[in-house]
Formats: sequence, structure tokens, C-alpha cells
Amino acid sequence: MKFNPKEFFSKNHILHNFGLKVLSLVIAVILWLIVINLTDPVMPQTYRNVPVKLLNTDVVTSEGKTIRIVDGTDVVPSIVIKAPRSIISQMGAEYIVATADFTKLSADNTMVQIDFSTTKYSEKVESIKSGSDKLLVEIENRKTIQLPIQYTTSGEITDGYILGKVSLGQNQVRVSGPESVVSSISKASVDVQLTGFTEDISTLSDIGFYNKEGELIPTDELTLNVDSVRINAEILATKRVPIYYATVGSPADGYSLTGEILCDPETVIIAGSAADIEDVSLINIPASELNITGQKSNLVTTLDLETYLPNGIRLGDSKFNGKVSFTVYIEPLITDSFGVYMRNVNVLNVPEEFDYEFDSTEDNLEINLTGLAQDLEKMALSTLNFRIDFDKYAAENGVKEFHEGTYNLDLILDLPTGVTLKDPVRIRVNLTQKQKEGEDENN
Repeated sequence: MKFNPKEFFSKNHILHNFGLKVLSLVIAVILWLIVINLTDPVMPQTYRNVPVKLLNTDVVTSEGKTIRIVDGTDVVPSIVIKAPRSIISQMGAEYIVATADFTKLSADNTMVQIDFSTTKYSEKVESIKSGSDKLLVEIENRKTIQLPIQYTTSGEITDGYILGKVSLGQNQVRVSGPESVVSSISKASVDVQLTGFTEDISTLSDIGFYNKEGELIPTDELTLNVDSVRINAEILATKRVPIYYATVGSPADGYSLTGEILCDPETVIIAGSAADIEDVSLINIPASELNITGQKSNLVTTLDLETYLPNGIRLGDSKFNGKVSFTVYIEPLITDSFGVYMRNVNVLNVPEEFDYEFDSTEDNLEINLTGLAQDLEKMALSTLNFRIDFDKYAAENGVKEFHEGTYNLDLILDLPTGVTLKDPVRIRVNLTQKQKEGEDENN
């Protein structure tokens, strides 16, 4: 085909030829790159969150004062640097420097001008600008205090165990910082976590500082002589055991124990190592502590249970003060009279060759019993088994053979515990010879 220049360069051909469009774009880019590389134009570059380096802070701190940065102004949000393109392409954030020289502290001690520079290509940098070029500060007197270190616990200790003795590797901490911050400190404390532990704990814990409201105070502005403290905490096994007790001695004449002793509490929780408490089944109170000798009224006393704990054992209830109260009840004995029908008295071991009869025409016998009112009131006469016994009489009086006549036999009865017969009761019994078979009554 014959080339037609007029047709090839016609407007219609140029506007509707895609290949020519692509070729034109490529040529334009090449020409732009050539121009850029030859001219190296100045261009801006933004760098963000640039830290501010503090210079000559000793002009403030040497006077016993502290520096507090306000509103995070020690970090510059953005810096714009203008420099030739070739420099910008090599300028990393690590070459950007922001400094605040405290020799230039404002007269009112609230601001230091921030200066910007680069550590590389500084002679080729056209400008460095930032919207934030002031370091805002608060200058305060430095205050130093020394506080006792307390401890707290958190978490739930395993059932059957309690927290024993807690000791700290150090019990004091020295704190320095801005006066306003240090003055707000109410206490220093470390915490020990108890959850899941069944053995002794030894751990390091960071010291926390709290104001009067119990709020945690940040330590980023504080200087401490120690940051953490070792906590040693005993974890003790527990067990509930009874208190064993007894009395010694006897009350005054005419008085008696009622048999009731009040012990409050009757059981206690003890704590110790699992090995130590395994063999402890009770806490024994010596009988000498409850000496009732000569008592005419209730014995009331309070004892400190810790005195009687075995070695290695302690009380395991923090709500219990260790005091145990005892009341030994003592009441006066009384004497009461009771009537007994003679027909209710059994006669035992009557000699075979004799008949017997009571030497009294009255069917009522009076006995005097002594005891506590409560024992006498609940006693039933029908259970006393009234009796006289010729064998017992013979043994006590050396009688080898009975004859006709009158004998005084002691009344025997089964009295309940605590009740006694005030005076012996003797019953007169007549023995008469039995008639032999065939003998006339009149002979």
C-alpha cells in the first residue's frame, strides 16, 4: 500500500488510532522522567509521631525540681520536610531530630521551644515545619517520702486451707517525684494471688501506690528505690476438732456438781501443715484449770485456747479470738422426806426355821434422801427396790445362827447417782420359831 502522508496525519486518523495514543503516553512519561532527573525538584514529605529529645534537664532537676510533660507534647504528631526529590527518597524517619533545650525554658516555666533538624543531608533540606513546636511542661518541687509496704490478697483460697503468716522481703519503699503526685500517695501495697494454692507461696510482686480513694497512681513519673518485693505466704491445712475438758476436786460440803458443764465454743478450727494436724484429734484442757475444790457456786472461767495447742498448730478461724468460756454448774444439796409402805419392803433370806413379822403396827416408813433438787424431782420411788436382807445382816454383824427375837435390819435401796440416804433406816423384824409338823400349838 502506498504511504499517503496527508491521510496519515489527518485529524481523523490521529484521534481514532489507539496505537498512536499509547505511543504518545509512553513518550510523555519518558520525557517527564528525563526532565525530573535533570531538574531534581523540591518536594514535601510528612513524618509522623516524632519523639522529642530533652536537653539540659539538669538545669531544672539540679534545683530539686521535677519536669512533667503536659498533654503528650513530647511527641510531635507530624513534621513536614521540604527537600529535593533525591534527598527525600533517602530521608528516613530515623534522621529526623526534635529537641527541647531546657536552657530555653520560658520565664513562666511552662514551655520550651522545640527545634527540628536532621542528622543527614541537613544542608540540602529547604525547610522543616510542624504545627506543634512547643513542649508544654509543669515544673514542680521534688518530694521524697518513705512508706511502709502493706500487702493484700486476691482470689479464693482452696477449700480446707487458710492463709497463714505472710512476710515481705522488704517492708519499706522510698518514693520520689513531683510533689503533687507524691503527696497524693496514701499507701504502698503488694498483692498475693491465692487461687488454687495448697502449698506455701513465694513470689515477686510489683509495688502499687494508691490514693485515699483507693485509686491506683501511675508510677511513670515516680522514682523508686525498689520496684517489686518478694512475698512469702504460708498456706495451711485446716481441721475442726472438739475441746476436751474435765474437773478436779470436790465442791464444799452440802454442794454437788449438777453434771452440766458449758463450754463455748465446743469445737474449734485448727490449722497447720497437713502432716502436723493429721494426728490432732482434740484440744485437751488440763483438769487443773477447772478445779472445783470448795466451790459453793458455779465455777465460771475463761481460758486462752492458744496456750493448749500442740506444737506446729494454730487456730484456723480469723473470726475467733481464742477465748473459751467454761461454766461448771454447782448447786446445793437438799434433803426431802418420802413415805414408803412397809408392804413394799422385800424381806430376803429369812432363816428357814423362822417366820418373820415387822415389829410395827404402822404400814408407813419415812426415809430422808439427800441430793440435787433436779435429781430428787425426777426420781421414782417404785424403782428403788426397797429390801432388807438377813444374810447381809449376818455378814455385817458376825451372826452365825439366828434365834427367836427382834433384829434391826438396815433398809437397802437402789438410789440413782447423786442421791444418798441421809441417815440409815433400820426396820425391826421379829423372828419366831416355826412349828414342827404334828406339834400342838398349845404345847
